[in-house]
Amino acid sequence: MSNYSKRRRIIQGISVAVLLSIPLRFFCLDVEHATLRVFGADFGLSTMFYPLFTIIGLLLFVVAIGLKKGRLFCSHLCPMHMFLEKVNNPKTEKSKSRPRRVWLWSLLFSFLLTEVILSFFQPLDYQIRLMAAGSLPLIGIFAALFLGFLGLFVYYQEGFCKKGCPYGLIQMLLQSDGTRIMQFANPAKTCTNCRGCDEICPMKLRPRFESKTPDCTNCNLCTEACTTELGEGNTLFHLVDPVASETPVA
Repeated sequence: MSNYSKRRRIIQGISVAVLLSIPLRFFCLDVEHATLRVFGADFGLSTMFYPLFTIIGLLLFVVAIGLKKGRLFCSHLCPMHMFLEKVNNPKTEKSKSRPRRVWLWSLLFSFLLTEVILSFFQPLDYQIRLMAAGSLPLIGIFAALFLGFLGLFVYYQEGFCKKGCPYGLIQMLLQSDGTRIMQFANPAKTCTNCRGCDEICPMKLRPRFESKTPDCTNCNLCTEACTTELGEGNTLFHLVDPVASETPVA
């Protein structure tokens, strides 16, 4: 595994930890006390501006860095991409149990994301009490969110990333000739046509022909699949800045 992929896995782990911190109420909106709780620090109405401004700043930073580095949000932070890496890898794709695995992972991701949204406003135990008491508004909101996410994970998958993702649309509109891309270079004609790069791509692209498109998330999996086929150091894929440098990214 390359240093790039190791960093990506670490960032994915941090993003999952942040998501889990919301149901655990480390990061949440305490409606009863009108405070925003951020890992032990409480911000009331007069100071809530500071963490919200920080969050907005981080989102703008992610968009801005994407203009130079490509769809990093997708490959490093997005739950849908993590899901696609689970269900679109060669081992799962060739398994007869893939439909069952897709449903199991879809149920897990859908429940987690639904609870992340709801738990930001109300504690999980309070939600359970309201649902047990027959609170139709909460039950309706939970069902709508859960079924919406379930539909995305089960039926749309990478199709949503390519055609429906707001961040993907922003990336497509704002990227330039200087945006980093995954480049396939085979001057010595050493490609064995093993299709390992096609099989590993979570977005179901043909990396040799489509890695330069806005749908590529620069996840680096095709690079490692090619290395496995041709031997260490012989990968035909490289992350490059097409304008500033032709130097591969480690």
